[in-house]
Order: sequence, then structure tokens, then C-alpha cells
Amino acid sequence: MQPLLSIVVLVYNTAEYLQECFDSLLNQRYRNIEIIAIDDGSTDDSLAICRTYEARHGNFRCLTKANEGGAIVGNLGISLAKGEYVALVDSDDVVTEDGYALLMEEALAQRADIVVGRAARLTDGVVNAVSFLYEPFVWNRRRVIDSVAEFPDLMHDGFYWNKVFRLDFLREHGLGMVPGLLYADRPFVHKAYYLSRKTAIITDLVYLWRTRATGTALSITQNKAAASNFRDRIRSMTIEWTDFEQVEGADWYRRLIAETNLQRALHVMYSIVDSPSFRAVFVEGMQRILALYGDLDWRPLGARRAVYLELLRQGEVGGLCFLLGLQNEGKTLEIDGKCYWKQPFLTSQEVVVPRELARIDFPTIGFFHISRLARCGDQLELELDIPDAVMAGTEVVFEMQSLMGDEIITFEDRGRLRPNVYGYRMTLPGDFPAGHRSGDLFGLILNYRCGAISGRYRIGRALMTSWLLEDFPIVGPFDYPVYHSPEFGGVGMRVV
Repeated sequence: MQPLLSIVVLVYNTAEYLQECFDSLLNQRYRNIEIIAIDDGSTDDSLAICRTYEARHGNFRCLTKANEGGAIVGNLGISLAKGEYVALVDSDDVVTEDGYALLMEEALAQRADIVVGRAARLTDGVVNAVSFLYEPFVWNRRRVIDSVAEFPDLMHDGFYWNKVFRLDFLREHGLGMVPGLLYADRPFVHKAYYLSRKTAIITDLVYLWRTRATGTALSITQNKAAASNFRDRIRSMTIEWTDFEQVEGADWYRRLIAETNLQRALHVMYSIVDSPSFRAVFVEGMQRILALYGDLDWRPLGARRAVYLELLRQGEVGGLCFLLGLQNEGKTLEIDGKCYWKQPFLTSQEVVVPRELARIDFPTIGFFHISRLARCGDQLELELDIPDAVMAGTEVVFEMQSLMGDEIITFEDRGRLRPNVYGYRMTLPGDFPAGHRSGDLFGLILNYRCGAISGRYRIGRALMTSWLLEDFPIVGPFDYPVYHSPEFGGVGMRVV
């Protein structure tokens, strides 16, 4: 008999999507499951749908309660669970048919505290990864780690719903979500990662996170620029900072989480230009969090973000809005062999921004692009346009990474082709077709390292010249098409 898996479904006003969600759970290949659907005071037909499923299925329980928010619902579900492992699901999402079988197989094989699987967006029936940031780099290779210190990038995946958790592990450490917090998953998941003594990651797609259609009630994560949501985000960031304040030896992890949270908070910054009301909330919240973070080094976030954060710290909101309104032309200036973002505050006497914050030491969005990607015989050639002063201290590696497994194909570095242009070339291994199914997808990745700073980018539309985009799709090596893939969220090569 398979160990019991408890699946807790957080239900609130999602009647339109509930049947698809529940059916995806009841049709799992993993059969020994209990489903605990908790309605959080819905005002639509959600509760009635839950009751219908409860009457039809013996392993389906339905509870209802007054509306108190998803965090309390999730905690209640964990307290009621009877399984060896527990999973949390948002009621407008879908779990793939093999999702829990794959997660549980790895959980039992490794005796893991947490198992993480790959997720994708579901938008109008289309599966894509366009709106993910760094999460796909967490899911690109199977791993088993005894400590998050072995793979710090893990913390980029702060979702609760593409995972299974060992129930005794959660209860032993009293892990749960902060009541009343909308962005409650990240503090919960990050703390769980830190305490886990075995976390496994699989590359298989297990979860489809729905993007609701325009005109419907948006989920929390789709309404990031709402003032109340941003206040909640700042509260979540504050909780994460204080959570690790007294944890001996955790300062590195605390600062890593803070950097990532700053990146995410800045994603809604452009909304301040045309919304004075949101601007006030954003500036107040960011100034408060920057004061809390103290001497946190912003430079690993890149020159553009570092300058923005310094202007926020100084309260130079007009200057910030001015910069945000400029066309992103990626202008640079070389001073004493170093490359700087050429913007008005680089030499301003009125608003003084330390020059080193504008220094571009490594590939930063807006200051490099792919200008050529073409088939040459059985090879794929690529040209990177980037200032020589940036490349002087940076190692750059291009790869095609499998979306379906662990395989990586590395490009050959052809060196500097001409001023500010560098060449790379990919040749497929001779045995490449073996073991690949038709439809298998590889994504184009830029990896960089500059001293202690390292990072990576999926190569998408924002990192390519407009004329290159006009050439897609490109017939790549051995006639495999190379194109911009919504499923990968960037340039991909598909096996045919």
C-alpha cells in the first residue's frame, strides 16, 4: 500500500475553476490520497461544488469556515492531515496527472523532508514559463541536498504548491504560515528549506499555476501593484528578515533572501510613474525596508537596481521617476577602464549617487544583448554585444539546458570577434538524438561569474535585438527549430 498523501486545497471564490482542479487531484496516478478542501467563506458557488465532490468521493473531505485568509486555511489543513506527506494546492490551479506520483516516488526513495517539482503557468489553456523569474534555474537539474547551503538558488522557489512536505517535519518544527499575511508562502517555505535535512528536486512538470483571464477577479500574485498587496509584501519581507535574526550562522541566508525580495519588490516599480497613490505606498515601504536592511550590499543586484535603491534611500522620488521614464537605451561610459551606466546622476552635483553603484561589472539587463543567432552547417552560432570593459572581468558561458531532464549542451567560446562583440558556437553531440522524445525542449541560458558574484539569464525577447527577433524561427543544428518558446519563457530548441 502506498503511504497516504494528504492534499489540502485552499478554496476561496474559485467556482469557475474548482471542477478542473478537483478532477486533476482525483485522477492522479498516485492513488492513496486524501483531499481536504477548506472553503474560506466563499461568496460564490465554491462551497456547493465542494459539497458535491464530498458526497461522491470517499477520500474527499470538505470544511467551511469564516473568511480569514489563505494562511490560516493552509495551517488548518496541515493540522487536519493524516498522511505521511502533505501537499498544498490553490483551488484555481491544476496538478499534472503524474505530479504526485513523481514527487512521492522521490520523497520515499530519499526519505526527504521536502520534494520540489517544476511548475509552469497556465494561461488560456497554454502552458508557459514566460512570467517566471529565476525559479526555472531551481528546477533544471535533479538534486538531493542535505542543506540549503549546498544549493542557495533553491530559495528562488518560494511557492508552497509545487511540493510535498513530510508532515512530521512540519509539525516537529512548528512550521506554518503567518495568519493574515497574503504573501505567506515565502516565509514558510524559506524557513522550511533552512531547517530541512534532506530536500530533493525533480525536473518533471508537476503543477500548473493559472493566470486568470483579464476581467476576472485576479489572484494575489497577479495584482502585485495594488497598494494593499505591496504593504503586505513589505510585511512579508520584514518577517523574513526578523525570522533569522537570532539564528546562529544564518546571516548569509538571511541576506540572500533579502536580496531576492528586493529584486521582486522592484518589479512593480514602474507603476509609481503614473500612480501617485501607489507611489506613496511604494516609497514609504521601500524606505522602511532599506532602513531595516541597513548595510546590505545592493551591487549584486546590478547597476540599474542599485541606483534605483539609492535614490529611494535618499528620498529622491522625482529623480527616480525621471529615470524610470527614460527610454532604456543602455548607454554606458568608460572611466579608468571601468564601465558605468550613463545616466543623469552619474555626474550630478545636486543628487549625489556614489559612482560605484552605477558601475557595470557583469552582464546586466539593458546593457547587453544577443545580436546574432544563426545556423552555420550543423552548428548554432551566437554573438553577444557587451562592453569590453564588462567582459574584461567576467566569465560568460552559454548553454542549452533541457527542460525535461538534466542534459546541458555547452557552447564553445570563440572569443572577441570585434570591439564589444563576442562569439559562441554550439555543436550537438553525435549521439544527441538518442534518448530524446519528439517535443523535448532545450532553453538558451547565459551564465556569468564576476568574482564572488554569479548569475544567469534565460535569453528572451528583452535580451535580443529587434532584427534578430524577425528571423525566428531559426532552423538550428540537424534541422531542430530554434524559436522563442512561451513554454520555456525564452529562446528554445525543440527536438523533432
